[in-house]
Amino acid sequence: MSGVAGGNRIQKQDVDRTFTAYYNKVLKNIPGFKKASLSGSVKAGTKPDYGDLDLIVLFDGEDKREVKQRIIDYVTSQSDSVIVPFKSPKYSGRKYYNAGELISVLFPIQNKESDQYIQIDNIIALDPTEHTFKGSFLDLPAEKQGLLIGLAKVIFLEEPAARIFKKLGIKDVAPLEKDEEYEFNLSSNKLTLRKVKLDNYKEVGREELWSTTDWNAVDNLFSSFKTDGTFEQLLSSINRRVKNPRSKRRIAGVFKTMVTVKSGEQGTPKGDAKVAAIGKVDQVLTEAANNERVGLYGGGFKPPHKGHFKIAYKLAEKVDRLIIFIGPKIREGQVVTPIQSEEIWKTYSRYLPVNDIEIRIAPITPIRSLYEWVDENQDAVGSILVGGVKGESAGRFSHFIKNQDKYPKVQIVEFNPLLDAEDEKLSASYIRTKPDYLEGMGWAPEVLNSVEQNKIKKILKKGFKEVELNENMSNAIEGVLDKFKPSKEKQETKEGSSGTPIAAMSAIPSKDRNKLVHLYNHLQNILYKPDWDIDFQQDKIVISKKDPARISYDYTPYMGSLVEYMLDQGMKITPLPEIKIRRDVAESVDFFGKTAYYDTSAKEIVLYVEGRHPKDVMRSFVHEMIHHMQNLEGRINNIQTSNTNEDGKLNELEQEAYLKGNITFRNWEDKIKNESN
Repeated sequence: MSGVAGGNRIQKQDVDRTFTAYYNKVLKNIPGFKKASLSGSVKAGTKPDYGDLDLIVLFDGEDKREVKQRIIDYVTSQSDSVIVPFKSPKYSGRKYYNAGELISVLFPIQNKESDQYIQIDNIIALDPTEHTFKGSFLDLPAEKQGLLIGLAKVIFLEEPAARIFKKLGIKDVAPLEKDEEYEFNLSSNKLTLRKVKLDNYKEVGREELWSTTDWNAVDNLFSSFKTDGTFEQLLSSINRRVKNPRSKRRIAGVFKTMVTVKSGEQGTPKGDAKVAAIGKVDQVLTEAANNERVGLYGGGFKPPHKGHFKIAYKLAEKVDRLIIFIGPKIREGQVVTPIQSEEIWKTYSRYLPVNDIEIRIAPITPIRSLYEWVDENQDAVGSILVGGVKGESAGRFSHFIKNQDKYPKVQIVEFNPLLDAEDEKLSASYIRTKPDYLEGMGWAPEVLNSVEQNKIKKILKKGFKEVELNENMSNAIEGVLDKFKPSKEKQETKEGSSGTPIAAMSAIPSKDRNKLVHLYNHLQNILYKPDWDIDFQQDKIVISKKDPARISYDYTPYMGSLVEYMLDQGMKITPLPEIKIRRDVAESVDFFGKTAYYDTSAKEIVLYVEGRHPKDVMRSFVHEMIHHMQNLEGRINNIQTSNTNEDGKLNELEQEAYLKGNITFRNWEDKIKNESN
């Protein structure tokens, strides 16, 4: 038996007779039905038998839920000889399965044998264009589908956005904000343009901007690639034309997620073909990406001047990807924040001779972040070039130099410092302490035009003037708050006759809350000292003397204990996922903000802990560990939505994570408490 219905496999010679019988006995009797067509491998007719029949069914209507209900009402009204009750143990006796945009039923195979039934998946379309789109996608072999889905997600890394939008006729696209990028999502339903929000290059939010069910748009999007050839031809085309190693790695990662060998396919020709395809993609794309040369350059950059630009330029000439790490600290003189440095580097980046550029603000020091990046990524790249000024690099990167056996791919590349007019090394501290020189832009790279110079002047004017951190902290705060005045419509707290404050009549407006979040992040960058706490408290920011007794919560021992408990219960959770902690104020104040998520391809759990009770964080941890278990068992495949109302399979996976996760946490908690008594 196969599929949710528990049907039999159908022989190739029985397909047309069975489809015709299903068409006449079922489909044409459902109100609003217009036409149906076979799709996928059945339509291609290349195999001797098939596990189910995929049908694209076109109906009149505007609401797919209403159309699905029409189908459900009809099939449940039919006798068991027409629509057969499911044979699978899990869904025994049911007459339909509702998942996403399809309704699955079990129908008698039209042959001389008795008691043979085939699962038929009715994939719903509401207009002819959508019908054609679904058929065009599903007619592709699964291996080509996987490549195109991955290619859609990285196409903006390969071509300018303006060119892509013009090619597809997309207009009035919402501009990108900080830490956002565009990407396409391709599925059997439609082609969707999204704006995704990133946190350390991991997706933490998305917004749909445009979509189409016109397959011509897909052809236009991939016009530079060999989409009409074989899987091998398409893979070769992608390898030749995709230049960004990050793109190749992501396509390979998406492919591994989309093209999986199910338990029933293991040892079969279909399963063997998938295994071979996964190995081929990994060999062609991942190994090519792993030969990339990465340049790393770290510094304070307050501000980044033409000497810094010169080093970045020369380093960029030698590498495929350049990563710039910016120090978080504020120095003496004119205040230049890390965020301003980042904006200035982005202005410079268009003149650097490499397409793949990442600009990161280091949480502690740029050199520490650089070392951490090497430790985490050196096995996945071909070589690492660390740039620096001659005479300084030996001290900064002595650990690399002394441990060349541990860092065989790391090469220190030194450059002569850029001298100013007086043959002294150009210094950011000198620039900050000379307002006239700073204003005159003589320190900036000569390649900038007047518009870009004025842009940088405006960026610098966003900061404070002549503020030193060793002065009273209130002097610095006063200048910042002027930029974050609440909107006029914000309600003010009144006082009653007794003098007791009365709460505001409504929650703080979202745009004022966003201003507070931005201010909080800004204060964290410029005002943090070891003896001060800066706390976000929903509608206000509180700056106070640090309490020595207050420490960051350490979840490690509890996670370790929970993992041990889950292993003792026989749960398949190894290899264990990577676990990351995020302190994100924006998510904590958003009612629908993230509390945690699991990345199936990276096998990574991210926990958002800001403003949460530790026990609540650990419940989220166990919930995501259940998703990790589902992933290791091969049960998270081809989920195209995060909306549980749109995908029955996703809804079942989430139900299991909630129920099993919560009871696992409770059982573990009770066990720990009893051991403590």
